[in-house]
Amino acid sequence: MNFRKMILAAAILLVPLAVSAQEVQSRHAVPGHRYLKEYWGRSELYLEHQAYYMLNLADQSLNQNRPSLNINLHREMALLMVDAVTHEPKPIENPAVLDFISRRMNHAIEDLNKPFTSKKGVRIYKLYNCSMLFRTKDLTVAVDLNGRDGKLIPDEIMEQIVDKVDILFYTHNHYDHIDRHVRDICHKKGVPIYATDEIFKNDPEVHHIRFDDLHTFDIDHPKGKLTVNVLPGHQDALHNNIWIVTMPNGKVVGATGDQWQDEGEDLKWLKDIHLRLPKIDVLAMDCWIHDYDEHVADFSPRLLISQHENEIGAHGIDHREAYWMTIYKNAHFHQNPTPYVLMTWGEWYDYK
Repeated sequence: MNFRKMILAAAILLVPLAVSAQEVQSRHAVPGHRYLKEYWGRSELYLEHQAYYMLNLADQSLNQNRPSLNINLHREMALLMVDAVTHEPKPIENPAVLDFISRRMNHAIEDLNKPFTSKKGVRIYKLYNCSMLFRTKDLTVAVDLNGRDGKLIPDEIMEQIVDKVDILFYTHNHYDHIDRHVRDICHKKGVPIYATDEIFKNDPEVHHIRFDDLHTFDIDHPKGKLTVNVLPGHQDALHNNIWIVTMPNGKVVGATGDQWQDEGEDLKWLKDIHLRLPKIDVLAMDCWIHDYDEHVADFSPRLLISQHENEIGAHGIDHREAYWMTIYKNAHFHQNPTPYVLMTWGEWYDYK
């Protein structure tokens, strides 16, 4: 072999063999991008691929470190990774974020498809934003079920969620809380909706409820009887019903919606409202509420579930309340000792 052929043979040996798509996928979030140079001038693609890595790792950590009264370091770091991605300029357009939300919703659906046999307990699911499910052995109640009209939670996934819902309550007429697609799915599946008079006001199939004071009524559902206490709250001038529901097994759950007034007028009549209500076991309340300690004291629940963190559909970076902020405020700012559980999308917690 002459010298020229020897050089050619050596060069062939030094050329890396073709890498299969599967091998690339195992090393990289998205096939085909392995070098930083490939992202130069393509910052959106860089953030998208980085988000795949971060959210995939967060998903694994959250599954291994479930919601509890005490947040360990692994779980806190996972929540902060979600914060980081959702506080990019346009997370709602990031395919990695949409993929993460779908995975989290499917995680919840997988559990909803399993029997829940606790006679006295309630399982609380946090879906997206303020979407909550309260599940007992007999019946499941939803509050503010929302997927941004199919943009964040595809309708085929939402249909599977609604399949497990018996009654839906909406708190107020903001599109990060109500959802026209969910409304239509509920109508198709015969799930009754209770809402303020401002929500879907021309829809005769929606039960419109609004009173000037605390009002109590029963719902005789085929799966069990509910006693509902509805409070006429506000978000500024907008009607915001606060729903407090006694489940068939006696557990009392509630959701405040976006209860807030700039002048604090509602706080005057909400003062010690727990004296007029059954003892609340679990209350879902906004993380951003300004009169947090006053509201907790007024409702006096046994357990708080925070909500509204990282709403990316309508709110800008400065109004996407982060998990780290909820953790910080509860640890260092709020004075009320009521225990709370912090969940992200597609998680659940058992209250016994």
